[in-house]
Amino acid sequence: MAKLNKKAQMEMIGLVVIVILITLGMLFLAQFALKEKPDKKVFTRKGLAYSSMSAVLKTTVECGGPVQIGEKLIEACAVSKGTAGQSQLSCLAGRDSCRFVEEIIKELLKSTLGAWGKRYEFTSKLLIPNQADPEPLFSVSEKGGCQLRERDTSGLFPIKTDEGLVENMLYICD
Repeated sequence: MAKLNKKAQMEMIGLVVIVILITLGMLFLAQFALKEKPDKKVFTRKGLAYSSMSAVLKTTVECGGPVQIGEKLIEACAVSKGTAGQSQLSCLAGRDSCRFVEEIIKELLKSTLGAWGKRYEFTSKLLIPNQADPEPLFSVSEKGGCQLRERDTSGLFPIKTDEGLVENMLYICD
């Protein structure tokens, strides 16, 4: 009789060990399945930065007719900062073209990325031939920008102007 009891106890201990191992396996599986993948997060942020930058530069505003931000307004800003002087856009009527485009971009990004709670930083620089340092045109940021944070970029969106190449970049961070 004692031998039968011992055998039954060993079988019970074996079943308990198997249940514990299955439970631990399920816990590890749940932990890894529910954990957000950082690669996906980075890809999503990078895609958001690229598509947001593309949309901003293709947006048209009313300026004596429809004028594209990336085509005419940023070019007008580069012309006003460069050697050519004043912009040829009549709708600006003496206003600073860089300040004008900065305000438009600030409002666009604030109503989209800012409304979604994203931190961002938009920079535009003029690369003048034979000049070492780029000329900053304007910068727009939300909640302190993306300094010293994990961030992703839209990549460079260059615009060729008579003054030189304008580099536009959008950073998005959490």
